[in-house]
Amino acid sequence: MEFTTTLRIILETAMMAFVIWAVFHEDLFVELEDRIIARIRRSRFKVIRGNNVRKSYYPVGDGARGGKHNAS
Repeated sequence: MEFTTTLRIILETAMMAFVIWAVFHEDLFVELEDRIIARIRRSRFKVIRGNNVRKSYYPVGDGARGGKHNAS
């Protein structure tokens, strides 16, 4: 047997084993899909995490966000 044929048989067997596993563990398969999709989206959109966006856009003393009021 050639190497490519052996590799193809191994990959097909692994794929069939995964399909059978996914049929019996559908909830885990859905979680796996969600994690893969989230990882792809994060790498594609290059999410940059700031230090604290809430502090810069919603100061504590504004009253609108339930922070401290400056009533004296």
